[in-house]
Amino acid sequence: MITALLGGLLGFALIGLIALPRYVGGRRLAAVRTAQFYTVPAGTRWLPCHTTTCGHMTTRHTPTADGAWRCTGAGCGHITKGEQ
Repeated sequence: MITALLGGLLGFALIGLIALPRYVGGRRLAAVRTAQFYTVPAGTRWLPCHTTTCGHMTTRHTPTADGAWRCTGAGCGHITKGEQ
């Protein structure tokens, strides 16, 4: 009698351990993040941006109408004049 009860309880616990993660937030694969591609404007150059916003790193600069270059990194907008 006790063997049957213990067998039933252990069987129930084993099935619970197998099935429980399916119902209580079991491991799920993370959503796949894909790369975002975009076109770079013609005449774009990678120039050093000497501001603390860009951390003095080389960032992408696009040409302006007056021959200067505008930084496009992290909302910087710093203007670099002349030839670089």
